[in-house]
Amino acid sequence: MKPKQSIIQFDYFLLLAFFILIGIGLYFQLNISSVKNSMTYFYKQSTWFLLSLVSLFSAFYFIDLKKIRKLIFPLLLLVIILLIFTLKFGIDVNGARRTIRILGISFQPSLLARIVLIIYFAHFLDKKKSIISKTYPLFFVKKFLVLLVVTTIIFLLILLEKHFSFIVISGLTLIWLLFLAQIRGSSILSLITLALILGMLVITFGPKYRSNRIDIYKKWCLFFNHSTTQKIDGEWQIKQSLQTLSDGKLLGTGTTKGIGKYNFLPEDRTDYIFAIIGEEWGFLGASFVMLIFSFLFARTLINANRQDNFFLKLVGFGLGMNIFFNAIVNIGVAMSALPSTGVTLPFISYGGTSLLINSFTIGLLLNVSKKRRIL
Repeated sequence: MKPKQSIIQFDYFLLLAFFILIGIGLYFQLNISSVKNSMTYFYKQSTWFLLSLVSLFSAFYFIDLKKIRKLIFPLLLLVIILLIFTLKFGIDVNGARRTIRILGISFQPSLLARIVLIIYFAHFLDKKKSIISKTYPLFFVKKFLVLLVVTTIIFLLILLEKHFSFIVISGLTLIWLLFLAQIRGSSILSLITLALILGMLVITFGPKYRSNRIDIYKKWCLFFNHSTTQKIDGEWQIKQSLQTLSDGKLLGTGTTKGIGKYNFLPEDRTDYIFAIIGEEWGFLGASFVMLIFSFLFARTLINANRQDNFFLKLVGFGLGMNIFFNAIVNIGVAMSALPSTGVTLPFISYGGTSLLINSFTIGLLLNVSKKRRIL
């Protein structure tokens, strides 16, 4: 008979950071909805929040991360099937096909893919731990070929969905996992070089909108000091985002005086919600949001570093980095420090399944942090 166990400890600070970000998100969804003569989006997001609590609790309490390794290949197969199904039967949104509808609910399989890939990497690297010290490039390709092939297949399917930003963020996360696992630097450098070459080819010879985003970035980013007055298709969003952010100054305009939500700023509920935060809460308020994301990330790193189990350590690092990189990319785009990508701000931007999956990720991170006692 299996002995009963009781959870005696988990990271309360991580859970607190989650609730603070959720609270900020619901506040701004209510704030934006209140001036658009429709509370539908706020009510939907509130419903998804309640469902996300179930998602978080399930991942925290019921899932055994050590045992889920036995299901990693069926999970990978499921992700690949869902991605193929999306390409065939998915919903077109702004020219991209990333979403499928299941029982009336829209879902992006790439959100699930990023979690499964992190668990797969952690599983594979743990299995190959004894030979990591020998992973020079040729040896790495030979012994880690399955890992590279599976990742390439998933990335190619997501590229066909026109979700290049996912590949960038997940690729960065997975490269860091290789670094933390102490794969040889020459192999990691070779992978980074190959990824940069392929990325440039995708941007240069892929759909025109990708190169347009780079042109917009050069024009509006202060680092480039690109002073051209030439109008570029699609630059309106970043122009309005910077204007909205600058209007906030140090302390913000306050809720009643913010104008970004009055259809002044496109995608104010999703991609550019950080600009609304910066306008109404000012530099200090925006800095507070960034501080909470940084605190959440720091807690995930602390919890992961405490693990004796190599697999759990890598899972904790990977899931924490993925959320943090998503937040940094979204904030960077709003500030024109990064090219536009279409990445939403975790826990704050509108999006039901995104909130559900991100909350599930927090549940897994709490799972990594917990300690049990046998009753």
